[in-house]
Amino acid sequence: MLIKNIVILSFLFVLFAQGAEKKVSIQLLWKHQFEFAGYYMAKEKGFYKDAGLDVEIKEYNFGTNIAQDVSTGISDFGVDSSSLILDKIQGLDVYLLMPLLQKSPFVLMAKKRKDLKTVHDLKGKKIMLTPNQITMASLNAMFKVNNLSQKDFVSQKHSFNTQDLIDGNTDAMTTYLSNEPFHMVEKGLEYTIFDPSDYGFNFYDDILFTSQKLLKKDPKLVRDFYNATKKGWEYAFNNIEESSKIIQDKYNTQNKSLEHLIFEGNELKKLSHFKTNEYHKFKPEIISQIVQTYNLLDLSKSTVDIKELIYPDAMYVESSIDYTLLLEILAVILVLLVGFYYWNRKLSQLNKTIQKSKNKVSVLLDNAGQGFLTFNTNFQVDEEYSKECIKILGKDIVSNDITNLLFSDDSRKEFFKNTLKLVLKEKSDIKRKSLISLLPQIILLNKKAIKIEYKVLDESYFMLILTNITSQKKLENKVKKEQDTLKMIVAIVSEPEMFFDLRKEYIHFINSYSKLIDKNKTPLHNISTIYRTIHTFKGTFSQLYIQKIVSFLHKLESEISALQSKTISTNEQLLKLLDNSNFHKTLDESLDIIGKVLGEDFLESDNFIKVDYLDIVDLQEKIEKVLGKLKETTPECYELLCQVQNLSTTKLTTLLHPFIASTKQLAARLEKEIYDFEIMGDSNFALQDKYKPFIKSLTHIFRNSVDHGIEKPDIRVEKDKDEVGTIVCSFTTTDEVLTITISDDGEGINIEKLKEKLRNNNIDVEKLSEDEIYQFIFNDSFTTKETISEISGRGVGMSAVKNEVDKLNGVININSQKDIGTTLEIVVPLS
Repeated sequence: MLIKNIVILSFLFVLFAQGAEKKVSIQLLWKHQFEFAGYYMAKEKGFYKDAGLDVEIKEYNFGTNIAQDVSTGISDFGVDSSSLILDKIQGLDVYLLMPLLQKSPFVLMAKKRKDLKTVHDLKGKKIMLTPNQITMASLNAMFKVNNLSQKDFVSQKHSFNTQDLIDGNTDAMTTYLSNEPFHMVEKGLEYTIFDPSDYGFNFYDDILFTSQKLLKKDPKLVRDFYNATKKGWEYAFNNIEESSKIIQDKYNTQNKSLEHLIFEGNELKKLSHFKTNEYHKFKPEIISQIVQTYNLLDLSKSTVDIKELIYPDAMYVESSIDYTLLLEILAVILVLLVGFYYWNRKLSQLNKTIQKSKNKVSVLLDNAGQGFLTFNTNFQVDEEYSKECIKILGKDIVSNDITNLLFSDDSRKEFFKNTLKLVLKEKSDIKRKSLISLLPQIILLNKKAIKIEYKVLDESYFMLILTNITSQKKLENKVKKEQDTLKMIVAIVSEPEMFFDLRKEYIHFINSYSKLIDKNKTPLHNISTIYRTIHTFKGTFSQLYIQKIVSFLHKLESEISALQSKTISTNEQLLKLLDNSNFHKTLDESLDIIGKVLGEDFLESDNFIKVDYLDIVDLQEKIEKVLGKLKETTPECYELLCQVQNLSTTKLTTLLHPFIASTKQLAARLEKEIYDFEIMGDSNFALQDKYKPFIKSLTHIFRNSVDHGIEKPDIRVEKDKDEVGTIVCSFTTTDEVLTITISDDGEGINIEKLKEKLRNNNIDVEKLSEDEIYQFIFNDSFTTKETISEISGRGVGMSAVKNEVDKLNGVININSQKDIGTTLEIVVPLS
């Protein structure tokens, strides 16, 4: 009986243990293939199960934002590239657990030819490139250090078919070392690889990551998943053929042959540095190098805190020093030094001659107008340096850490040291040159612009050549300032009515914002009103490139946002903040620049009404006709009245037309492409002035269409869409109602992301319809963006549109479909 009870209890315990498995999910970077064999093996061989985990492995679907999904909790873990570092810089909650690949397989492949041996040979050739500039970062860096850019090639749309390379339809294509070369090998064809790592640009790839939120919530789960995954990869790489067969049987959605999977496994094993100390580990200096490469390519201008980015267990630790070997080496050196001692006595006379030459060189360097200094791997400045160094760096520089003299930011100091250490380790001149190109070439020091040149003297010494180029930089900044001014002037001259209306409304706001603060309303209500107004002004000034005011209003928005986030805020605090903001200063400075270029007469001309010449002629003829028949009541009398009224209104096409240029310009700024579009509707239809604030608020919809809707070209290609996006704007008038429709063929509104945001705000989304969920995008401060920019992210734009529509007793209808696009229909009554 006792034995029977024990058996029953054991059985129940096993059932309980099975039921206690934690359900977790991992989002893969691509379709099923050997690239993810470690996760399959951890599942198939029971490593996850042994850790108490029930793991869902999610195959990639086009349009999935892996970092976003993990950051928001849609997936618990993810696999992505080094672009995760950029995601972290931009505010996403990503935490790196391990890199599968120590070297990225992303390279350029060409069919072996006599005229295609070096990167320089690619100039003028046809190349199938990936449009995503973040994915292209390592290749673009390789091009840059070879004095090439994508403009030097004939870029082609990527077919992802190696047959195009074989048939000569293209000269080279971006590819993965673990995949496409198999097709060349299979056909017995030789090929050439252009690998960024050969030029010092080494990127991690296939990085396993999670969120810090999950780590804090359940550190044991993260640790168990991490350890079980490591076991999975150990098994996969030790049993490539068996793992390939399992993938072919259970995960082969791409229908790859067994030979292809085995080829992939062997290549990935090499790239992972399996069975070395680097396997599954991150090196801080490599992370710093990747960050600096992104900075070099203007993809980012920030640094990252490695402690906030990388799981401690995944950090690389240098191997311990073999002191026995070191002592043996020192003993040999000592013997050699004794022998050299006798030779040195004979060379004393030669040293005197060298010293004289050295003194002459010092005189030359001191009068060269540049700073010359040297330092070793301890980064301490040597005693000998040119006089210009004192002017640039200060007097006390001997034995000082060079990084302390050049930088104030610790992360920049660390990157500088790590990169130079990598330079010394490299034997290849090409790689050394590439690594040095990542170091800052120009820095701002003591209010001076200093150019830095780097020289490697030997295996432990560096030389820096410092040149004060402040005057040159001032000239460059002056030229850029003049270019920005010209852009602003062209926009104003092109849209003078828009400029004058905007100036008039802005001045009115500056002089009367206190009236918008209703003391009978809550501070939150008044803050939202002011916030929306300023946000719309910022968007409209941006259309005219009046950047000084745009930057001022963006900063003011941040200050209002900080006030809004306070637990207790008052109307008096809001009024004080506005009173202390120098609206007039930035406006006057901007108007002064415009007046100097276009003349004061232009600024004073806004009181004149500009009327089309043909309208005047037509009106004159009708007045003459009516005057000749004063005793009669004719239709012309009524028509005359209508035309006079039209002179005090503005055509709707005129009001909407500026959005075309600003939308195109924003798309270019965000590296997106959209077709030219026109405003479709009755070109003679005119609106009264009271509708202008509503029309101006539509800038937020156009900006959202580009920023949130239209995808980048590479994403659109992946979704089998036209690389170039489409935006349509039309209006109709029926039964005293105006309907304006704005559509895009972008990714649509992410309903799941909206639901997640609402759940985080304790809103029960299960009881809401899709239309009801969409209405939340009009709430103040509601946004799904993780970061704030001058373009979007504050959650104010759509609220501003809704506010203006409500004033006119109008409605907004939304129709959105995933990867099809979004249409907003705004209906307002006409008086």
